[in-house]
Amino acid sequence: MPLGIVLALAGCHAGDPPAAPAAHDPAMSAALQAPLLVDPDLSQQNARNLAIVPPGPVTAPHPVASEAFP
Repeated sequence: MPLGIVLALAGCHAGDPPAAPAAHDPAMSAALQAPLLVDPDLSQQNARNLAIVPPGPVTAPHPVASEAFP
């Protein structure tokens, strides 16, 4: 008998309520539809898919502060 009550109540479900529409944000829409910007200097340093590591520094070069060491 309890199984019959559970099945009867399960058949009375009206369904999910309609989902609320997403808020329209013009700034977010413009940001998602804008082309991606690429820094050409950094894109040339990408060696992720190379089979052989090219010679040179492993990290990007940076200036050494000569005033810090007397």
